[in-house]
Amino acid sequence: MEISKEDLHYICQLISEVHQIPVYYVNQFGEFEYEFSRSDLRSNPYYAPFKEQMSVYTYKEDPNDFPIFFSNSNLNFFFVNLKKSDQYLGSIIVGPSLDSAISEENITKIMDAFKGNINKRNLIEYYQAVPIMDHQQLLTISLMVYYLIYHQTLDKGFVLQNNNALDLVVIDSENLDLELSKGRRNFIFHSNLSYERVLLDYVKNGRVDKLQDIFDYSIVGEAELGLLSKRNRLRSEKNLMITGIALVCRAAIEGGLHEETAFTLSDIYIQQLEELGNLKAILKLTEEAIKDFTKRVYQLNEEKYSVAITACQHYIYNHLYGDITLDHLAELCRLSPNYLSSLFKKEVGIPISEYIQRHRVDEAKKLLVLTNYSISEISTWLNFNDQSYFIKIFKKYTGLTPKLFRNVHSSENTST
Repeated sequence: MEISKEDLHYICQLISEVHQIPVYYVNQFGEFEYEFSRSDLRSNPYYAPFKEQMSVYTYKEDPNDFPIFFSNSNLNFFFVNLKKSDQYLGSIIVGPSLDSAISEENITKIMDAFKGNINKRNLIEYYQAVPIMDHQQLLTISLMVYYLIYHQTLDKGFVLQNNNALDLVVIDSENLDLELSKGRRNFIFHSNLSYERVLLDYVKNGRVDKLQDIFDYSIVGEAELGLLSKRNRLRSEKNLMITGIALVCRAAIEGGLHEETAFTLSDIYIQQLEELGNLKAILKLTEEAIKDFTKRVYQLNEEKYSVAITACQHYIYNHLYGDITLDHLAELCRLSPNYLSSLFKKEVGIPISEYIQRHRVDEAKKLLVLTNYSISEISTWLNFNDQSYFIKIFKKYTGLTPKLFRNVHSSENTST
């Protein structure tokens, strides 16, 4: 590669202006040197978190000499590594773009993954500012960028075939269609306290079914990279993932996993992490560890109660914001209401009504800490008769009023 910094700056600027798509140059230390994007995109609160996490997909250990595609939270990107005599000089990152306008369903999934701890209007406005282009157009732009840098032509089929072998993407080469996979990057170890609590709560409760939403939309949030050393990214990633596995291990123990089993698993995964020399492999193993701990907690919960009681618990957990009645639960289990009520208390140790109340209070605690929703809104969403009744029940199980609970935990978060 024979290109000056001035030429590189000019190329990035032209690509952005011609195609109306953000373009960045990240140097060999992971620092953004050039940045070209529209002002309405940059002014959005979610611009910085998305931008700062792009560079994790580009690193000098990657030997590939062709455009590499990735996606996260429905946003598509590609990067071209800059090398001279096998020396890594940085990367040009192009994106994000969207295949089509973001759907209300996907916005809802992102909101759900973070328990409402996202400003929906800002999120929608961010996606509306992202350019829309199909996969073929993005592929063509990648070939152009590569040619401008290296003065070499690449065949579309070659790029598709080589991307198909990478973990970052899944490609339908028969239709020459880039199906950009969702990234697996921003775990709790690089995110804010709210996201950490949501994920650890899923581990603790064995919510295997909820993990994928967290992984799919994990780039959203007030996140920071959290790199401990920009000059030693692999070591930094290992340290952060080891810390994350330790947190997940503790959450699994709280969920009922035997301490000896949990710590043994933790040691095994940490040893495996230490032996890896590739960032993608480290991230993949970390995700497997999270799933493993969560699945074990789930299996413990499954074995703990009868099929009917387990079905009731799952229904209650998934419908805390809806109307839950004994008659409907009995119909679901094909048992009489009286028999189900008796069976539930016998196995779980508390009446169904108390079980529902406890879980709604637990959900309210998360909303009070993780969001700015009013106490009135939270009590209404969780189907309490009125705010005064909600306050009474909340205090019964926590010893604090909702307002005091929020104030106490807000001050704790500020001090940390």
